[in-house]
Amino acid sequence: MPLFILSVYLIESRMSISKENEIPTLANADTFSEQTEHLLEFSARTQAKASMLFITFEAVNTQLNKQQSELVIQAISQVLLSKARESDIYAHLDGMNFANLSVDTSEQHAKTIASKLKTDLAQPLLLTDGTHLTLHTKVGSASFPTQGSNYTQLISSARSAAH
Repeated sequence: MPLFILSVYLIESRMSISKENEIPTLANADTFSEQTEHLLEFSARTQAKASMLFITFEAVNTQLNKQQSELVIQAISQVLLSKARESDIYAHLDGMNFANLSVDTSEQHAKTIASKLKTDLAQPLLLTDGTHLTLHTKVGSASFPTQGSNYTQLISSARSAAH
């Protein structure tokens, strides 16, 4: 797939807008896995480097109800998308677990993204229901191809690095 087509594919599939409330949403785990495999194939052909981040959150001293959990996921999604480059893919995997794949990037860039995310998400979130919430953020990274040559290996390495 030529680069310009790949970029369009990423831009179109990186996020969607919920029609009922116009809130951006991230790719789900299945879509992210599929997109990652396509991008890794592209990276292997072009010898481009890629980095995967596994990002997980825990609420500090707070028990969240279902509605608040959904609001937290929306707030996190908005922060993640505000930091994304056009070629980045962010996904909501499950629960409070998210991921990012950045293509044509260095390990240093992945560390910089991880550091910025931790800083930005250390600030208390104000949910639309008026709740203030502090999150504890853990970020792990893995580099393609040195720490994994496919989605399963990369996400496993990044997840292990986060814990």
